Parts: sequence; C-alpha cells; structure tokens
Amino acid sequence: MKITSVEITKTENNRRQLADVTIIIDGCLLIKNIKLINNGRKIFVEFSRSQRRCSDYTSPDVVPLNSDVRQYIEKEVISEYRRSEAVNRL
Repeated sequence: MKITSVEITKTENNRRQLADVTIIIDGCLLIKNIKLINNGRKIFVEFSRSQRRCSDYTSPDVVPLNSDVRQYIEKEVISEYRRSEAVNRL
C-alpha cells in the first residue's frame, strides 16, 4: 500500500481543525473527508464519521485496521501539510 496523492484544503475559522484531506492509495482508492486536527499537544488525523438514519449513533466510514497503517497515513498527511505550509511562507 502506497499513498500516491495527498490533497490538503486548509480550513478557516476553526481553531482545532487545520485542514480537510483527500488521499489516493495505489492510484486506485480515493479516501475523502480526513480531518487534520491540532489538539494543542499534537497533530493527528481523524477519519470521517457518518450518522446512521435511525439513531444518533455515528461510526467511522474508513478505519485503519492496525496502528502501522494509521501511523503511515498520519505521517504522509502531516508531512504534506508541513510542506505546503513551508511553501506558503515563501
């Protein structure tokens, strides 16, 4: 599994959420609505959640099934965010 594309859309007027992120894995799987969050201690990704029609229950739409996958996605997304921040400062 390799992330082949990362699209960062910075959010305005949200103190915790830094950006909305879309990634493409292996050039064939699109994952949208990943949120890049800064909770004051660290930056991390949060995967989108859907509310079920019949209840107030929400569940993630995409779930990394192990910590290695989650860490890989976080590393790539945060690296791209920092790279885009550096370019914008120039």
